[in-house]
Amino acid sequence: MNELETIRSVRRALDARAEHLPYRVTHRLELARERALARQPASVKVASRAYQGELALAGSNAPHLGDPGPAWRLAAMVVPIVALVVGLVLLSQWSEVLRTREVADLDTAVLLDDVPISAYADNGFGVFLKNSRE
Repeated sequence: MNELETIRSVRRALDARAEHLPYRVTHRLELARERALARQPASVKVASRAYQGELALAGSNAPHLGDPGPAWRLAAMVVPIVALVVGLVLLSQWSEVLRTREVADLDTAVLLDDVPISAYADNGFGVFLKNSRE
């Protein structure tokens, strides 16, 4: 049983019992409630009014303002999943672009270098690099 169902059942029970109370008792309860609300700070009064609105809706079959329909619940589940998939695809594409740029930079460096391309396939290329640095 969730919170709204509990509120509804308590409200129904209180409403059923309140109908049988004498006017004198209900009038005294109303005055006591008004005096209690008058003593509360303004911020608590605003919260109290909002809570009263929820209680008023709890006993009715009207849809609640905070109760989204099934389409909204479905969208709340699907949208994050779609956003995650789109993010992963974009990350993959970005990673591929970076790898392509690195390869292009390496190819450009090889083509612009003074070393002939056939030297890279030579077994003695490492010796050549060591001698060229010295």
